[in-house]
Amino acid sequence: MMFLSVGVRFEANVEALNMVETAGNYGKHRRVPYLVEEDGKLKTVYVPALSGESLAHAYQEHLVMEALSLNLPVCEDCKRHEFYKSMDEIHLAPKLFLSDTVFEEVFQDIPSITTGTLKLLEEELQKVKKGKNPKEERIKQLEKYIELIRNFRESSNPRDLFVQNKSLAAQLVGDFMIKKKVLDLSPYKIEEIIIKNCVIEDIGGFMYAASPPVRRSSAFQVSYALPVKSVALFATSEPQLHARHAQMDASSKKGNASEQMIYYVETGTALYGFTFNLDLNAIGVSAITSESILDKDEIKSRREAALKALFRMLSSAQFGAKLSRFFPVGGITEVAVAVTEHPFVVTSPIYDDYIARTEKRLKVLKSLGEKYLFTVATGEKVPEEALNEAMNYLREQGAF
Repeated sequence: MMFLSVGVRFEANVEALNMVETAGNYGKHRRVPYLVEEDGKLKTVYVPALSGESLAHAYQEHLVMEALSLNLPVCEDCKRHEFYKSMDEIHLAPKLFLSDTVFEEVFQDIPSITTGTLKLLEEELQKVKKGKNPKEERIKQLEKYIELIRNFRESSNPRDLFVQNKSLAAQLVGDFMIKKKVLDLSPYKIEEIIIKNCVIEDIGGFMYAASPPVRRSSAFQVSYALPVKSVALFATSEPQLHARHAQMDASSKKGNASEQMIYYVETGTALYGFTFNLDLNAIGVSAITSESILDKDEIKSRREAALKALFRMLSSAQFGAKLSRFFPVGGITEVAVAVTEHPFVVTSPIYDDYIARTEKRLKVLKSLGEKYLFTVATGEKVPEEALNEAMNYLREQGAF
């Protein structure tokens, strides 16, 4: 069993990493209420922050790239960095015919499946035609479904037919085969299909909100990035005025407001800290039965992709919004990495003594007989060295 926990501190001057709303020409930075101590008393101040959702989105973007570089499966939605995942029948449907293995398991009895689907389609078509105001668009759609399912029944390579008509097939399979229970998919089967077809949904979790509902928790966790406590009162968010100008021709009136657009971007400046956890044991394993869904080699490859994605995200500082014009001035100042046999989370880096407290807590684990690795990047050691040390340790332990 292996659990990775990372505490990260980074300095960001003049950043716009997490904008939350635009009011007119004013883009507002995310701010949160935050407890600080002053003169021995606690008080609440509002500070700039980055949401865990924002950091998680960035991590999953890196995970897509690392997974594809290792020839691991990623679904079409996640490839586009649209992480709404298998939220309903329509988004689940393509995963049923994207691989031979899953297709053969689900579509074992094609004659029975197509007969049942055709019956539903024809009933729906007659119902629409007999309605008070039959909709031509819906009639044409149902006729296309009927043609596709008939071709599917007669095809020598039915999986290829669905792949070639991916969009139409996803609607047909989602709306009539899954939703109408022509395909009898148990919660375990749904989870298995999704995990086999997408590394991002395996590691990042999903919520299938159709019937039966299936929920898979994310194998990674990430906190908000918040200002370090001791200097939180120095964290600021300040609007910066910018203007875009258009070239005016000779006939334009001087001072014409339409030739100029001014806008404000609220920028933050702070020393931030956040925590990232990764449960390597959850990857490729069913959340329903706790049994492995994938073979050992596939699980190891996915763990490698998960670790490389974290390395890349921190090393490149490619997280947050508006990087093209507001790339933060600063960088990662400290990293603390703990690898343990069971879940353990480093003390939050918003506290100045987080490294010492984490070490003290780990020594208690050692006294209980648990092995661990703890490495920090402060001073001369750079973050990449600490992360690489943790990855080498995990490799030696056989995690990937």
